Formats: sequence, structure tokens, C-alpha cells
Amino acid sequence: MALVLTDDKRRLLATTGHVLVRGGAGSGKTTIALAKACVDFDAGRLGAAGKALFLSFARATVARVAEQATATIGSDQLSRIEISTYHGFAWTILKSHGYLLCAKPGVRLLLPTQARDRLAGLDGAARFARQRQLFDEEGLVAFDLFPTLLVELFTRLEVLAEAYAFAYPLIIVDEFQDTNAEEWKMIFTLGQRSRLIALGDPKQRIYDFKGADPRRFDDFLAAFQPEPFDFGGENNRSAGTDIIRFADAILDGAFRPEPYSGVTIDRYRGQSLRPLKQAMLQAVNRYRRSPEWSVAILVPTNALAIAAFDYMRGSDHGLPAYPAEILVAAEGPILASALIALLLEPHNDPHQLAALVLEALASFEVGRTEAAGSTALTKAGRLRRAAGQVRQRGDAGYGARGIPTDVRDLVGNVRQIVLTGDPMSDWRLVRAALADSPREELQHVAREARHLRLLQRGAQIEGRLAEAWRANGAYRDAREHLAAAVVEDQFAATTRPHRGVTVMTIHKSKGKEFDEVIVFEGVYQRYLSARGGDRERSARSNLHVAATRAKRSVVLMTPLQDPCSLLP
Repeated sequence: MALVLTDDKRRLLATTGHVLVRGGAGSGKTTIALAKACVDFDAGRLGAAGKALFLSFARATVARVAEQATATIGSDQLSRIEISTYHGFAWTILKSHGYLLCAKPGVRLLLPTQARDRLAGLDGAARFARQRQLFDEEGLVAFDLFPTLLVELFTRLEVLAEAYAFAYPLIIVDEFQDTNAEEWKMIFTLGQRSRLIALGDPKQRIYDFKGADPRRFDDFLAAFQPEPFDFGGENNRSAGTDIIRFADAILDGAFRPEPYSGVTIDRYRGQSLRPLKQAMLQAVNRYRRSPEWSVAILVPTNALAIAAFDYMRGSDHGLPAYPAEILVAAEGPILASALIALLLEPHNDPHQLAALVLEALASFEVGRTEAAGSTALTKAGRLRRAAGQVRQRGDAGYGARGIPTDVRDLVGNVRQIVLTGDPMSDWRLVRAALADSPREELQHVAREARHLRLLQRGAQIEGRLAEAWRANGAYRDAREHLAAAVVEDQFAATTRPHRGVTVMTIHKSKGKEFDEVIVFEGVYQRYLSARGGDRERSARSNLHVAATRAKRSVVLMTPLQDPCSLLP
């Protein structure tokens, strides 16, 4: 994005203290912040070796900013700009120094899937207390604990805080509107020794459920007395359209009577996904002569994203198949893959393997959704009790209180598979055994495992399993290899640009941009589930985010028989 210097932007580049920049999607907040870092390099404000650190919540944003910096900044200055996620930056510190805060010689990451299992049924103070216990006793670090532990480290060890301030005298904190109380404390701590540039858009706050607070900008103003700037009137992403004006109107419901350029509202008939596919094919036809283009289908739920993805790739109702891609929530596929990895490992005792399968099913039940309900918790408890009885009783564990027949059959069928040493072929054989089981939970595991390839981890996992086979003639420690690949992926930026058609939830679209966006809700999967209060405000914010992902046009699709009340 070319930088057009207004008087306000010239004034920003000349500031020497903390800075607060408000602005909407495409207003140039990132561009001016990177330019500010370059000006400070040239002016010697960061010392001879100091770096500018750019932090964002979304990995997609990190990748986009890195691409932008590479294209617009010279190599000498680019080498002094470090771009990372908040969690990635914190983890580089905690994995090296976190042992100073607990009794363990080293610390390990508690993956979100593991955290959901270990913290199931806990909320608020009880959840935090359990996270802290897992860290203190086992050295396991949950993502939610990152900012708290970093603050403790820097508070106890001033020499460490000083070292990082020397390394990063300028820190740019993006998506400031989404910081919760603990993350704000981390930013406040960093700001005691480093200069801060906070970038945010109050209209894009969609993480209230994680503690994001509209008063965060006031907190920053009170704590640091920054020079404030507001670029809310600028729009470089969808220039020449009324997309931003329409998105802003969604927030307060004050729509104008005239049409909005670049915006279409489609109240479709029926209950099928056929209208969505028709809209997608029409969009593809508009861009078919362009060398590079991107269309996003944004939906309210992960289940609807998967259904839409499957429908796009099929040839139902006279519509041709189209090779869409999908971004899905990772927890279900990862937990399903952990069970497959377990079955790939060599095991001598079939009864003990069956017990491990039951425990893996329990983890799958409570870990694949954000908030496991009472039914999932009850089922998981029953599975774990059965696993415990099997370990105690061995053969006597078979029966109503031991290994279920379908799990015993699965173990027997898998043990008969002749593994070839080709990780993906062997993986598919085990997955097929799960899919052929009469047990519904095992079939669900097989379906979820199919989506692992969509998470861009397949090559990493395949390589690690192939190496294990070459070393041992077996997939020894397959679960550990899977976990290592997942940990590595947690802090990797999404560097592959989205091309063609991609299906995802609205939350997954944060930090991304596309030529055209189709925002779709089904008859039973809605943008808004109940009017009034926080739910309505959250739904309006989600739709604002969805619409502002578009550079050229946005289509909002809602059922004709019960159209979304948030749209004009």
C-alpha cells in the first residue's frame, strides 16, 4: 500500500513518545506504523542494534504485514523489524526462562486441545487456578497463562526485562481493541521500558467472550499519555465502494435509503445450500479472466463451514463441482489424528491399547468443542472409568464395564493391518478401520481426521512419521511426533496467500482480505441467535468484520422466510 502523507501522518512520523492510532479496516494503520519504525531507525532513536517488534493476534495478519514489509521496506531496515503474534513472542521468552517460575527444569506447551480436556467444566477463577496448578506442578503452559507468566518474569527479573527492552525499544501492538485484562498487563509491562505504538479499531472488537474491553483505549491513554491519531475516515482496502459505510451502518442499524456501492443483500429461497453455490459460481465467473483472485465464503459456525465446503466440491442439483478450500477449527482434526497416531504405534498388549483408545475418545469428546456440555463430560467420565477398569482387570475388563465390543474389534482389525512404512497410506488404512466401525464416535473420529490435511500440517506430520519408520521400522512415538508438528504450527505465520474460493467462519477471517466476500447464514445457523444485549452487539461486530474483509464487493445472504433483522 502506497503511503500518502497527510499532515496528521507527518506529525505521527515526527513523534518521539508513545502513540495511539485508531482506524478502520484498510485505513493504513499498519503502513504508517512500519513507516514510523523506518523513520526512527534513520533518526537513531532505536540505537545501533535495536529492533522494532510488531505484534498481532492473528497469524494471517502477521503474514500479510510481513509480505507488505518485504515489498515496501529496504533490506537493511527490514532486518530490524520483527513480526510475530503475541503468543509467539511470549513463548520465545517462556520456553527459555519459564522454568524460573516453577519447580520443573523445563516447560511445555499445553495445546488448546489438551487444555480443553484438562480444564473441562471450569470457568473463571477456578479455570485460572487449574491452569496455574498445571504450570506449577507439571510445567505445562496454557495459552491463557502466557501474558501472566511473562509479567511475572519481567517483574521478578529486571535484568531480563531490561535485556528485551534493549532488543526491542519500539513495540507496535496491533488489534489493540481485542486485548483482555491479562494481555493489557503484559503490554503495560512492556511499555515501562519500550516505546509503544498501539493500533486498533473499536468497531472490530469481536473477542468480548475472551475479555476484550471497550475501555482498553482509555486505559492506554491514562497509562502512557500517548499522542493520539484517528484515521477512521480513510479507506484503502475497498476504495471506490461503500463497503465501509455499510459495515459501519450495521453497528448502529442506521442504514441510508440509497443503495451501497459494492454491497448486495440476497434474501434467498429455500433451506438448501444451492443458492450459496450459485452465488459462488457467479463470483468465480466474474474473476475467471483475472490471473489472481480470491473469494471468501464466511459463515457463522464451523459445522456450516464444513457442510458448505462439502457441497461446493460435490456436483449436486445440476451444479458443477468446484475445488474450494476450507479453514476449519483445528481441535477436532488434531484430537482425531492423535487417536490414529496412537493406533499406528507398536503395542504389545491389546487390552492396554484398548484402554488408551477409550481415553483418547474421552479427550475427543470434551476437547473438540469450545465448551463441552454435560453430556460430553458424562460420556468422557464413563469412558475414562472403563479404561481404568481395563488397566486393573485385563481380560476381565471385557464386558459391560470394560472394553466395548466395537472398540475391541477396532483394536483387533488395526493389529491385522500390515503397515508399509508409507505414512499417508498407513494413515488412511487406520482411518478406514475407524470409518468402518459400527460405533458412531469412532466414525466421527474418522470424519474429523479427514480435515487434518486442510490445516496445512500434513507435510510436517508425514515427514516426522517417515523419519520414525526409517529409524525404528515402526511408528514409534507417533503421538509425540504429531504433537511436535502441532506445536510448531501454533506459532507459524500463515504465509500461503488465499487464492480461489475459501470457506471459513467469520472469526477465522479476522486479519484476512479477499476480492469478494459472500457472508451466508443458514435457516438454523444464524448470525444472530437472540435480539438485544451482548449477543446482538457481538453479532453486529461479527458482521462488520465479515463485510470489511472485502476489497471489491460483499454479498450478504439470509433466508427469505426469516431474514436477518440486522440487515436493511
